[in-house]
Amino acid sequence: MKAIPVFKCDMCGECCKLSPISLLPHEEIILRELSGLVGVEVKFSPGYTVYDAISGVNVAFSYILHLDENSKCPFLLGNKCSIHYIYKPYICRSFPYIPRHVRYSIDDVNKYITAEADYGLSLACHIVKRDKETLEKCALKQSVLVHYSRDEYLASVEAENTRLLLLYLLSLLWRKGLVDVKPSVPGVQVMSLYEFLRRYFPELPSRLSLDKVLIRVRKWSKNY
Repeated sequence: MKAIPVFKCDMCGECCKLSPISLLPHEEIILRELSGLVGVEVKFSPGYTVYDAISGVNVAFSYILHLDENSKCPFLLGNKCSIHYIYKPYICRSFPYIPRHVRYSIDDVNKYITAEADYGLSLACHIVKRDKETLEKCALKQSVLVHYSRDEYLASVEAENTRLLLLYLLSLLWRKGLVDVKPSVPGVQVMSLYEFLRRYFPELPSRLSLDKVLIRVRKWSKNY
């Protein structure tokens, strides 16, 4: 392991121009509030959705933050993130260790929803490209990837634990008969999974530390 380099971001900002940013549902709320405070225009669209036949809404498990007209993250100023020290989405914290795919599994019999994410290093990052040959000599074993990008790996674990918690809570409601999960229905109202769950689990903001994040955001805004 001593021969393996350790990833260190040089904050070049290129990863902020690669593609739209995938968000967990509560992160859309945080970034929407931050956009108003820093005065940037943002455009979100729901990612994976299901339909709740009882409430009549599509429930979004994820969101997409679109790049701006200059093909960059709207929060990018120069090559620096304007909200770096306030709130960074999980996928930004985990880059270059990012999910290639997220597969949602819906068990209609047992009324259980889960997800599995396939993570790997992004070669779009010039630092990963530089270290590629050394990493490949170690066959890119999981232990090697964790050593190489430990902080980013830990962010990915936190992200997936959060995703699974939200899906678990929705599954509880399904088994209690409070929701009836069906395939997404075009043209109906979309509600974020976070907002949907908060009606049944008022402690959810604390469980996700969202209340602390928003307090920090509002304190910061007074000095912005």
